[in-house]
Amino acid sequence: MATPALARFGSEELKRQFLQPTIAGDMVACLGVSEAGDIKTKAVKDGDDYIINGGKMWITNGCQADWMCLLANTSNGPLHKSKSLICLPMKLPGINVTRKIDKLGMRSSDTAEVYFEDVRVPTKYLIGDEGMGFTYQMLQFQEERMWGVAGTLAPMQNIIQETIEYT
Repeated sequence: MATPALARFGSEELKRQFLQPTIAGDMVACLGVSEAGDIKTKAVKDGDDYIINGGKMWITNGCQADWMCLLANTSNGPLHKSKSLICLPMKLPGINVTRKIDKLGMRSSDTAEVYFEDVRVPTKYLIGDEGMGFTYQMLQFQEERMWGVAGTLAPMQNIIQETIEYT
C-alpha cells in the first residue's frame, strides 16, 4: 500500500533509496494518509527541506516501519491540489510513534498513532509533483479496491458451484 505511488511517480533516486530495499524485504514501509477528521498535517518548505508538523492515525506497520509514504498539505490551494506525497524516514528527530493501537483482529501487523513535530526532510523526497499527492493516492486506492473485489470473485464462484452441486 505504501509503494505504488513511489513506483509509478517517484524519481530514480527515491526508487533506489526506498522502493528497492522495500521490495527486497530489507525495509518496512507504511502509508501515512489517515487522520482523525480532515488532513491537517503540513509540510512547509524551508530552503531545500520540508518541515513537517501534524499526526496520522491507524497506520499499519507504523511501529516497525523504516519509512512512511506521507500525504501532507504542501500548499493552501484547493483540497485536491494542495497535498503531496513524501518519503519520510521514520527515524528522523521529531517523529513520535505514540502508541500501538490495540485491535480486535488483524493482529499480523501493528497499527500505530504517529505524530510529527518540526520534522525536517529534504524536498528531494517528494514523490512526483508537488500538489499531486491526492490524485496519486486516489489512483492507488481505486486499484486496491479493484484487487480486493477480484480476490473475492473466485471463492464466491466456488461457493455458488458447491451450492449448485449440493442441491
